[in-house]
Amino acid sequence: MQQWTEADFKSAGTRLRGLEADHKPLWGKMSLQHMVEHLVGSWRISNGRARVKVLLDEQEVQRRRAFLDSDEPYPRNVQNPVFAGGLPPLRKPSVEAAIVQLEDEINAFFEHFSVHPDAIEVHPIFGPMDHDHWLRFQSRHMTHHFTQFGLMP
Repeated sequence: MQQWTEADFKSAGTRLRGLEADHKPLWGKMSLQHMVEHLVGSWRISNGRARVKVLLDEQEVQRRRAFLDSDEPYPRNVQNPVFAGGLPPLRKPSVEAAIVQLEDEINAFFEHFSVHPDAIEVHPIFGPMDHDHWLRFQSRHMTHHFTQFGLMP
């Protein structure tokens, strides 16, 4: 599994801007803007700006955490329990506005953990996570969605 660096994360917006707003994914139902806004959500909870509760019982969290700690790739068309009711409405007026927010949330993550290196932020599926687990999750999550939209092999 490729571990992203801080520079990789911070260049994500530039890579996303290389796609047209109507770019179709290789799989799945998300539009480009849905995907970017989805990434925004995961960064908002990792940087402490949004708080969520764990949605699963402890045994299921541990099972999913074992997956996170493995090198097994995310399966295509994996069903996120957060989207059980379908895709949410778009929150931003454009893909560009969503990318700008994504860049801000990524920067906020690195600022948050530079000030609070021992912070623990809760993921709804993987439970409480420290800085290193969040970087692992974000690397895997970004790789999955960048592959989905043809930005990575």
